[in-house]
Amino acid sequence: MKKIFIAIILFLSFILPANAENLRVISLYPGHSDNIFAMGGEKILTALSENDDADLLPSLPRLSLRDNAEKFLVLKPDVVVTRSFAMRLNPNLYEILERAGVKIINLDPPSWNDFENYLQTLGRQLNLDYKNALEKLHAKITPHPSPLTSNCFCFIEATSKEIHTCAPDSWAANLISLAGGVNIADNAEPLRPGSSIASWGVERVLKSCENKNLDVYIIQTGAMNSTTLKDFYKREWTAALKGVKVYEVPEKYLSRPSLLGLEKGLEILRKIFISIESDD
Repeated sequence: MKKIFIAIILFLSFILPANAENLRVISLYPGHSDNIFAMGGEKILTALSENDDADLLPSLPRLSLRDNAEKFLVLKPDVVVTRSFAMRLNPNLYEILERAGVKIINLDPPSWNDFENYLQTLGRQLNLDYKNALEKLHAKITPHPSPLTSNCFCFIEATSKEIHTCAPDSWAANLISLAGGVNIADNAEPLRPGSSIASWGVERVLKSCENKNLDVYIIQTGAMNSTTLKDFYKREWTAALKGVKVYEVPEKYLSRPSLLGLEKGLEILRKIFISIESDD
């Protein structure tokens, strides 16, 4: 009984460290890194993934998802925050880290509706100020009177292959709505259940343009879509998009579930929509 009691005490002290400022955390997903930073946890971050933004805590070491455990253990982490995709890439890594006493927190990127619960979970696990983060979130997602006096019809190219777009319930689609735009692909069919990517195609884009229901074409640039404006205008069919304004917006500001991305993404989209109306 005494051994069990001691084990419980040790477990609880590890979950809720007495001095959270001394916690050493490695984040292996940019969304987690952004949200830890947004909750004031920059001091507990010890290393980030190689996929993190270069301007986020640039002095911290970057780790590959395929690195061996030694590269992690030499940093003496208490916690590694990751997601299922990363764990599948290198399952042996996490087994070794756990045997070495490192806590693994596996949180997948949340949907728009689950983002609040995600922040609470991440904040509690790392003893961060998630309550303040939730206040910021609520302030951002609370509907405000739109500065737009007319509808601004928008299409997001998520991938250039077959012109896929964002699914109707995706992070990007919700940002479009929150920024005051109208997503012309709000009835797009996700490629599979739960996918943030949906089928659309060139024909439907051109049909919307023909019907004057397309004002803005946004190219989501990033890992899923390397298309640039120069690449876009090399396509034969783009000549038909007369009067449609085309913009590049980084994927991290449209589809990454994070407080930092939410703030910047809304700022970018609102500027685009307001500029379109001003031009009219």
